[in-house]
Amino acid sequence: MSTQATITRLKWFFIILLVTIIEIGPVPLIGLTMLYIVSFRPRWFKDLIDRIYS
Repeated sequence: MSTQATITRLKWFFIILLVTIIEIGPVPLIGLTMLYIVSFRPRWFKDLIDRIYS
């Protein structure tokens, strides 16, 4: 596994951890984010997946 992929995975791990901690509030952030990704398939998400699995 390349260093770039490892750094990307760690960065997104901490982002998801932070969102999970914030999600204790009344707004379901992860659910809304996943709905956005599934509905619109943004370019940044494909780029992220390509970097992780490169």
